[in-house]
Parts: sequence; C-alpha cells; structure tokens
Amino acid sequence: MSRSIAPLLCTFLLLAATSASAFNITKILSQYSDYSTFNELLSKSGLATEINKRATITVLAVPNGAIGDLTSKSDDVLKRDLSTHVVLDYYDPMKLRNMKEKTAKLTNMYQQSGKAAYDQGFLNVTAKDGSFVFGSAVKGAQRDSRLEKSVMNQPYNISILGISQPIFTPGLDGTLAPVSAPPPKANAPSSPKSSPPPSDDEAESPAEEEEEAESPVEETEAPSPSEDADSPASSPSPADDSPPADAQSPPPAGSSAGKLKVSFGLFVVLASMVAAY
Repeated sequence: MSRSIAPLLCTFLLLAATSASAFNITKILSQYSDYSTFNELLSKSGLATEINKRATITVLAVPNGAIGDLTSKSDDVLKRDLSTHVVLDYYDPMKLRNMKEKTAKLTNMYQQSGKAAYDQGFLNVTAKDGSFVFGSAVKGAQRDSRLEKSVMNQPYNISILGISQPIFTPGLDGTLAPVSAPPPKANAPSSPKSSPPPSDDEAESPAEEEEEAESPVEETEAPSPSEDADSPASSPSPADDSPPADAQSPPPAGSSAGKLKVSFGLFVVLASMVAAY
C-alpha cells in the first residue's frame, strides 16, 4: 500500500513545482525584439523573479521606442513603476471586450508591496474608440496608455499586452502629497462696527469722571472790599448782607465784647459827622 502512495506523492509534488514555475517572463519576452529594453528593465529591477512566482498574471509591456525615462530611474523607483504594469489577473483582448462596464479597476503588483497609497496599487482600464486605455487609478492621473496588441497569451496563466507608452502613477518617487477634502465653509459672524477712538480731549478715565461728578461746583470769587468800594454798582445786594451760613453768631449784649463793639460803632458815627462839617 505504501509503495503505491509514494509514486502518486512524487507526481503531485512535481506538478506543484511545475505549476509554481509555469513560465519565465524573461525567456518569453526575449522572443520579441520590440520589447527587449522592457525585458532588460524587468531583470535589472528584480521584478522578473517575482513575476515568475505567480500563477496568473498580465504584463503590460512597453515597446523600445516608447520606453521614455524609465531607463534613467533608480532601481527602487524603477521597480515600483514596473510593478504597476503587472496586473494580478489574466486579461486578454477577448476578456476586455466582455467587460460588463466600459471601465474596470484592476489590481497591480505594487498593491502587494504594502506601500501603495491613494489607489497607487490599482489601474483603470476604459473602453474607448474601439480600443482600451490604461492608466493609474490615482485621482487626477493621466489615462492615455492605449492597448496596441496582444503580444502573447497562455490562458489562463499569463498574458502579455503591448501598450503605447508607460503608465505614470503619481507619487511613486515619494512626492505624492495627501489628498484632503476642502474644509466646509463656515459662515463667520459679522463683527460689530467699532466706533472711532475718542480724541484726547474726550478720553477721560473713569476715575477722573467720578472725581468731576463728586467735586462741588466752584463758586465765583466775590470781589474784595478794597476793589470799587465807593462805586454804587458794587454795593452789596440784600442777599450779600446776609451773614454766611458758617458765620459766628453775635456775642451776647451783656458781654464786654459787645459793649466794646457798640462803643466803637458810636465813635465811627461821630467821626463821620465831624468829617462832614
């Protein structure tokens, strides 16, 4: 019983190893001279080895005449760019024509790097003018890599499609800025109109205003008795004859001070009469 199981097990392992290395992308592309530069870049970046580990793949190959500046990129950036040209599914022209929608979103190999952001790991393919156009799914990216022909296909393992130019994916060189939604517009409350600052004459501190409110109104200074004493216009009015509120009351009639004052008054009257004669 064990002898019959051993051959079956060996056959299973052989089939598994064969399916794991079902194709060699470098060997396949070497048969097409129009894609020799693209083939060299796959080997240089190390991406060819990773492609050969896949069981199902679609490679969007760029011809030599349209390779552009891919040859001048560093190995790291080159590998990122080329990995966006590898779709993790099988697509040939017939499958593309059978798409239910005119546009489909495809997953590329860069999505598995763990570094893809803002849809860098996806491609859009759109039916346009009887053909198909590929481009990055990143918002605002150009989608102008047109399908030219089917280079080779082996259903449903590998398909190589020739496209007109490289697919440009924004930010693979580390310059992609985060895309954020604009902030909502807030209705700012209108600020009250500010009154003009008071002038120097008008600007008074509250303490000064309180002092002015509490201080009594100053009385007009009365003329001294020496000024215009003989003028009739300056004669005191009845109101002026009234003694002030804080004046001392006259001394009692029986006191010595009162008698002295009366005697002095009589002396003044007599003196006035003598002067008149």
